[in-house]
Amino acid sequence: MKTIAIMNLKGGVAKTVTTVNLAADLAHFHQKRVLVIDADSQANATEFLGGGREGHSLATLLRTPAIERTSFTADFEAHQTISASTVPAVDLLPADDSLMDLDLSKAANGSAWVEVLAEIKAAGSFKDYDFVLIDCPPAFNAAAAAALLAADEVIIPIKLDAFSLRGLANLARQISNMRKINPDLRIAGLLPVMWYESAENTNALATLRESLLHVFPRIRRSTMVDAMTYRQAPLYITSPKSGACHDYKTFAGRIAEGRY
Repeated sequence: MKTIAIMNLKGGVAKTVTTVNLAADLAHFHQKRVLVIDADSQANATEFLGGGREGHSLATLLRTPAIERTSFTADFEAHQTISASTVPAVDLLPADDSLMDLDLSKAANGSAWVEVLAEIKAAGSFKDYDFVLIDCPPAFNAAAAAALLAADEVIIPIKLDAFSLRGLANLARQISNMRKINPDLRIAGLLPVMWYESAENTNALATLRESLLHVFPRIRRSTMVDAMTYRQAPLYITSPKSGACHDYKTFAGRIAEGRY
């Protein structure tokens, strides 16, 4: 079982689109069992995958009172919170907007159980899955910290504009800091998204490839991605002939086979 955080501190870089399509493609084309954990207060992955159980979410787990924080509690609450999604072979641990209240100050004063996902993983609650994918928020808060404490790898979707490139160093620094607590954590690579042919994109991609980080093959920009979000079904269903669908399928194949 591999746990992968899909993370970028910048919004609008297709984190959720990447998470749900990777999950769906791993399940459909590679017969993998996948759990999606929605760690973003916008809860877009939760909505896309059909919602969750009423009154149960990642925020519920993070708010577990200190006196109840045991591996048994983590395991029990995980089973109460995880449910089947609308995508076959993909389960969901949902988010809700109350995650917005759980900033890093809650972790610092102990009111947020940021180790909860790591505890759930250690308790064996994820053992039936081949992959656990965590859709992270565009901020470094308690939910993001919980994701990085549980993750084996981080995949960074990145749009090839100046703002995203400048923010990459800050994100890499935050991940490096978390490795002091979770030494097994590593950056699996950068995933260029919303790609289209231009001199700026070509130069930016060349710059990324000169870094010490692995760069996955790019995901092409497609209007079919917007249509997918309205239909709440992955690209292999809504637009199987689109360039983005082909690219995500290729990407999922690399993840399934561990070819980085």
